[in-house]
Amino acid sequence: MEINVIGHPWHLAKALLNEANIRYNVTVTHPTKDFFKLEPDGYYVVRQCLLDDGTLDIRLAARLQKEVSTNGLQD
Repeated sequence: MEINVIGHPWHLAKALLNEANIRYNVTVTHPTKDFFKLEPDGYYVVRQCLLDDGTLDIRLAARLQKEVSTNGLQD
């Protein structure tokens, strides 16, 4: 069974993979600089690769937190 979870939030992708009984490994990527704050639970699938043993290798990245600009502009 082929499944594509790229772009899905991790909680949804994990549920889909478990439902389909697909084995997976997960790696979380982190930015090289910590300039932007990350959402602690906002992980998304950014890469997937099917390994020779049938395991799906999943790469996750965190979503950046929203920030409000203080440049004096108003809505």
